[in-house]
Order: sequence, then structure tokens, then C-alpha cells
Amino acid sequence: GDSRAAMLAVARAVARSRLAPLGGVRYSSRVATLTPVDVSSCLTDADIAKFREDGAVVLRGVFPPEWVDELRAAAEDNMANPGPLCDEHASAQGVSGRFHDDQFLWLRHEAFKRFVTMSGMARIAAKAMGSKTCHIFYDQLLVKEPGTSTPTPWHNDTSYWHLSGKQICSTWVALDRVPASSGVSYVRGSHKLALRHAVTNFSGDAHSQRNVYADAGDEFDELPDVDAKVAAGELELLNWDLEPGDVILFDSAAVHGAPGLPPNSTLRRRGYATRWLGDDVRYETRPGTMDKGWKAAGYDNGLENGQPIGCELYPDIIAMSAPS
Repeated sequence: GDSRAAMLAVARAVARSRLAPLGGVRYSSRVATLTPVDVSSCLTDADIAKFREDGAVVLRGVFPPEWVDELRAAAEDNMANPGPLCDEHASAQGVSGRFHDDQFLWLRHEAFKRFVTMSGMARIAAKAMGSKTCHIFYDQLLVKEPGTSTPTPWHNDTSYWHLSGKQICSTWVALDRVPASSGVSYVRGSHKLALRHAVTNFSGDAHSQRNVYADAGDEFDELPDVDAKVAAGELELLNWDLEPGDVILFDSAAVHGAPGLPPNSTLRRRGYATRWLGDDVRYETRPGTMDKGWKAAGYDNGLENGQPIGCELYPDIIAMSAPS
């Protein structure tokens, strides 16, 4: 209706202004110290080989405290003022703690927009994927507060997304110290299976008001029983102790998940993810993806089935940041 059209108009207006001067914004005191990271020092040929073979790799110390502080402040702002796609998974399950999950933050917050457009993350993703272009698909804030028992179920991201192509990856920036025991684990080499599995909302139901998967049908690949196969030595998990500023780079088809935080935990687990699309990615209008919920919230890409993914909603950050 009119409200949906108005929301999309706002999103597009923000996207069009993404390279406008950023003066006078909430986090302006730190802006002068924010510079793009050096891609060649952050991502080696060995890192790329691990990413392509294993499906996930950790990149140490990519972002200095200036970037981490900027993202932390923006995260707190978003938790107090969430967007239309925000899910609170712990409260939805009726358990204690807080598992905050929100998307498309870069279209609402100057700090997240700065990160997407000028941090250098797009160039890291493009180099890892072997792509000339690097479109931002969306960004996502995932926060588990101390003692939040809600797990992140085993899944891959490809199954949730209205995309075809292989050059699809995510980067997850740690904003807190995260022990491997409570962080995300990745099934080594699982991206090569290219699974399209049945999906559920992280709140524990088939769907929520914001993300609807109930029309997906029943033709899916079977997701393996990861825990049983790991216990039997048939699968290997990759996980790491993380420090603030470390980055996990992973293929969208890699199966991953995370436990809840222990009841006596004193650590928060704030992670900021950006999702990146390369040269071969196209829009695919299959049912049961996040696309339906996004459109309902005003995030309509305007593409036809099979079209290349480049559009106002998913701009090529490499082209935007190229010298004029």
C-alpha cells in the first residue's frame, strides 16, 4: 500500500545519498580517524585458498579500535531504535536474555553506511570471490546478550536468499571478545555441497511476521545432522577465539551455527555482518526466501527473475568508491 511505497522511497533516497558529505552526524567525532583498511595486508593468497577450500577463514585484526568503536556505538543506537525487519529471537521463544537481529542498517545509519561504502570490506570480499564487482546485498546486526540461551540453528545462507550464482559471501566483524565455544562454527568444506535446505525463522517457528517461508514447497536438499556427524568424526567444525576487529569471511553456502551463551556468561556477543554479491549473481524469484518479507517491509529490488543483481538496493560498492 501507500506506506510500503513510502518506505521504499525513503530507502532509495538514502541509497542515492550514500556518497553525500557525512558531516554533522551522530558519530562525527570519530569520522576523521576512519580510513579504509589495506586489502593486501588483510587478505593473503593463503587466506583466499582457505576460503575457497574450507568455505570459511578468520582474518585477524582487520579493523582497528576506531572502526570497532564506531560500529559498537551504532549497534547500541540500532538496538534502541530498530528497523522494520528487526526480530528479537529470545523474546519470541519466551526465553531469558536478548538475541537482537536486524537488517539493512546501512540504509538508516550513517555509521553503518560509512562502513559499507568506505571501510575496504567490499574490496576484501571482491578479492576473495575473484570478482570485479562487489554489490552490497544487505547488512545485519546480530547481538546475543550475556546468558541468552537461544542458539543459532545449523543452516546455510544461500537457502534463505533469492539469488543464483556462486560469488556470494559474508563477512562477520567481531565487536566483542568471543570464545570459540560460544561463537559461530562452520562445517569445513560444506559450501561445496551447495545445499538448498528447508529454512526456519531463528525465533524457532517456521516464520515470523517479518520473514515468511511457509510458501516454500517441499523440494529441498536435506541438511545433515551436523552434531551427530561431528561426534562420529565424519564432519569437522571450524571455529575460532575472536578479538574485536577480527573478521570471519565465509561462503554463503557454508553450513554454520552457534550455541546459546552459558547462563553464567558475562560476555556480550555483538557481530556485524555484511553480505556481498559478485559478477555472476542474478535475482531468482523462488518461493520461501527472505524476499517476501523484505518486500512487505518496503525493500523491493525491482528486478525481474534472472536479471543481474545490480540495482539501487544492491549497488556495486567497488564502482561507487572508484576514483572519478
